[in-house]
Amino acid sequence: MLDRITSIEVFLAIARNGSFSRTAEELGMSRAMVSKHIQALETMLGVRLFNRSTRAIHLTEAGATYRREVSPLLDALDEVASHVGELTTNPTGRLAVAAPTSFGLFHLSARIAAYMTRFPDVDVHLMLTDRGVHLIDEGFDVAIHIGELDDSSLVARRLGEASMITCAAPAYLEAHGEPANPAALAQCDCLVFAENVQRNHADWRFGDGARDTVRVAGPMVSNQGDALRIAAVAGRGIAHLPEYLVREDLAAGRLVAILGDCAVPSRPIHAVYPHREFLATKVRSFVDYLVEAFSAPL
Repeated sequence: MLDRITSIEVFLAIARNGSFSRTAEELGMSRAMVSKHIQALETMLGVRLFNRSTRAIHLTEAGATYRREVSPLLDALDEVASHVGELTTNPTGRLAVAAPTSFGLFHLSARIAAYMTRFPDVDVHLMLTDRGVHLIDEGFDVAIHIGELDDSSLVARRLGEASMITCAAPAYLEAHGEPANPAALAQCDCLVFAENVQRNHADWRFGDGARDTVRVAGPMVSNQGDALRIAAVAGRGIAHLPEYLVREDLAAGRLVAILGDCAVPSRPIHAVYPHREFLATKVRSFVDYLVEAFSAPL
């Protein structure tokens, strides 16, 4: 079956040139193929488009009407193709991003503002949430994920890593003492991060194996790291949080790092997105920018 759009292009070229031969040469087709395209169009429409003689070719009344109606439609298709093509060359349009709340506030928001200065035709819609998001189902272009990846169907670009700090307020340590080792945390008031706040415990890792993992519990569970930081500063328990989140509190003495001799695995930070092939330029440019912007340690 012949391509209908090509047949229309052939028809318009003949109407413009007044010649099958010149149209064949212009389009790089054989004259027989040009004739087949016109025959296919005439069969589909049920009308004759050209009156042919040995000297000239003229549009019929139906042909003139068809030319008048179809020409702007073909121009519109070309314009649509041009606009779609621009999406692969110039970053533009709506970019939906999801990120953990504290990371978004402390590190991502300023970098998004800088990205928008570089690419002013991109509108960023940022949702900050500490729950896991489903990129495709929820319509996100990119998500920032902190921790090990558990969805192998996503494409991931590593941005860096988040150092973890176990800490507490001086008042808490004065009242309860500092745990001598990670195992002692099981007997302490710990502030638990969990996406599902119905849980009352968490597993904190201090090494590479299961035997270096301690199950902790305590008086507060939250799916928001900054809420746990505030509770820790208030002396309500021991927190295990990203260093970037408690950096100012540590510097000011509101929190004190503990168990400093025990290695705490850093958590990787990735930008994840659903597809690699035919990736929209707005997504590619954003992820490339984040890789560049996070090249320095957090």
